[in-house]
Amino acid sequence: MEGYNVALKVGDKTLVGRTQDDLTISALTKESITKDEKGNKISVITGHDVSFRCAGIMEVQDDGAASKLMRDDIIEMSLKTGTAAEIEVTYGPEGGAIYGGKAVITGYSESTSAEGDATYSLDIKISGAFTKKDSVLNE
Repeated sequence: MEGYNVALKVGDKTLVGRTQDDLTISALTKESITKDEKGNKISVITGHDVSFRCAGIMEVQDDGAASKLMRDDIIEMSLKTGTAAEIEVTYGPEGGAIYGGKAVITGYSESTSAEGDATYSLDIKISGAFTKKDSVLNE
């Protein structure tokens, strides 16, 4: 599978100029020590933290803008608060199983050096369940 075939979508749109999407799933555990286990720790998984880090080349206009979230859209979403800050995301390879859930943007940054492309990175965290969807992702 080639990396360009894997996409994070917010609603039905991809992020503009995307160059990288990173998915991290970390188990949340609860540990206990009982006399029955003779002092040995027992760990139980109680859930998962699911987060994304996305990176791309900034664009403010694009011919395919109807299917992409542009720089200004991303900044506007990043500044929302409360329930207005919740976004729907899906993630997976084209033609393969996808996963999704509600999420919040936890960080946004831009890098604009005098040489080279202006870039952005976006941190997103799933709020609640991240579950397998019935359909496949098509771009």
